[in-house]
Amino acid sequence: MEGHLRDGVIILAAAVVASVGLDRLRLSPVLGYMIVGVAIGPFALHLIDDVESARGLAEFGVVFLLFSIGLELPLGRLRILSPMLFGLAAAQILVTAAVIGGAAFLAGLSLDAAIVVGLALALSSTVFVVRLLIDARRLAGRIGRSAFGILLTQDIAIAPILVVTIAFIDRETGLAVSLGIAAAKAAAAVAVIFAAGHYVLRPLFRLAAVGKSEEAFVATTLLVVLCTAALTEVAGLSLALGGLLAGMLLAETQYRHQVAAEIRPFRGLLVGLFFMTIGMVTDLGHAWSSLPDVAAVLVGILAAKTLVLAGLALLFGFPAQVAVSLGLLLAQGGEFAFVLLGVAAAGGLLSGADAQTLIVAVALSLFVTPMLAAASRRLARQGAARSVAHADPLRHPVAETGGHVIIAGYGRVGRTVAKRLAAAGIPYRAIDQDPDLVGRAQGDSVFFGDATRLDVLQALHIDQARAVVVALPDREAAIRLVGMLRMVVEDRPILARAATEEHARELVEAGADEIVLELIATGDRLARLIPEASPAGGAGGP
Repeated sequence: MEGHLRDGVIILAAAVVASVGLDRLRLSPVLGYMIVGVAIGPFALHLIDDVESARGLAEFGVVFLLFSIGLELPLGRLRILSPMLFGLAAAQILVTAAVIGGAAFLAGLSLDAAIVVGLALALSSTVFVVRLLIDARRLAGRIGRSAFGILLTQDIAIAPILVVTIAFIDRETGLAVSLGIAAAKAAAAVAVIFAAGHYVLRPLFRLAAVGKSEEAFVATTLLVVLCTAALTEVAGLSLALGGLLAGMLLAETQYRHQVAAEIRPFRGLLVGLFFMTIGMVTDLGHAWSSLPDVAAVLVGILAAKTLVLAGLALLFGFPAQVAVSLGLLLAQGGEFAFVLLGVAAAGGLLSGADAQTLIVAVALSLFVTPMLAAASRRLARQGAARSVAHADPLRHPVAETGGHVIIAGYGRVGRTVAKRLAAAGIPYRAIDQDPDLVGRAQGDSVFFGDATRLDVLQALHIDQARAVVVALPDREAAIRLVGMLRMVVEDRPILARAATEEHARELVEAGADEIVLELIATGDRLARLIPEASPAGGAGGP
């Protein structure tokens, strides 16, 4: 059997074991792929010796994972992400790089090498963390949104970090000149991508859809993803960032749901291959022979990144439980560290032994990430439980902002809230997808529509609302809505109904300010949270 065919059979067989066998053991799919990768790799059973042939396909797995994430992140949603979050992410990169780089310099590395190592290890794993958040259904919550904003900023920082690394290797070109050239190329690439997305994407996919050919639709999707990724790579950015931008552009079109369905099967396989290759490059022999050094680096990475991010999050105003949870969740090294450390070793900045020690430590940090993520989730749930247990809605009345109240859901609870508000002379706008409920409503304050859609909320002037009451009967829809609302109206109170205490904890974690359990008079309690004084304005309809 030819070498490449043999490797392909082994890798596919290993993927089956990882996705099916280890799932029955209740292990994380990500961790399962990595364990199987170690087992079949050149440092264990020697079933696969040529890791590079698999790594090329693994890079496409990262591209398609970020592309699928981009499909759930329209540009409008990105624009409303808090600038404070990007400030926190930038501070995290700089402070973490300074701490780790300083330790590396004191350990004997040159100044250039220490700076590169600090920058490389300051980054976390977008692929790993996002997959864990998706599996745990935490991506829409406050911690998930905050982690994603930080990871997105880190991905954007990859380009200048690569330029700095190459500039240290090649001292013939000044660092300032290299950075200037890279910035110009990156700006040009992003401008071209957004222009093409605005003028080309819709006609292109309309042409593919007219023929009603699944093959044409899939081919068009692959063409868009790969062309965007290639353009960002040529500009000195990462392939993965190109996949993310392509997804965000397609998220603005009516084709995004079909696109997501078409790429799902092979995306999962390619992403699994990426994690298997990480396991393959983990040299257990080197880890054992240099165990004290590897352990020191591993503990240093996890401790430094957790403490730095948690401390900075506290300074930026995050609650203690959220700050520590973020620190634990993003404590690992990132997949781009393998690339940066490889470039540094190839250019002579790092010795082969030092590079391998760092690579093994980063790989091991990914192995312990599921445990850290579980600890993060337990901590977040404890904080949410305390918030629910000690919540006294009447002690924290909604601030008077002069706007109307939006009621999402006009069922029994929503109607009760509306009656109480109307009796108090407080304007409200209710929305529901049941045409019978809307048709029977009296007055002009109840509208038909999907409350979980951002454009519908904007039509209700969500930015001018004094508060939002989430009274949706669908549990998952309510959690998604609260998560989206917290990004849209960060300074507005979000009040929600909950069917159970577990549901209440999930709503608090997603960003709700106050929860009322259905074990009590839900509608009356929610309505009493609204001030009874008439607002200064905002009585007009949308």
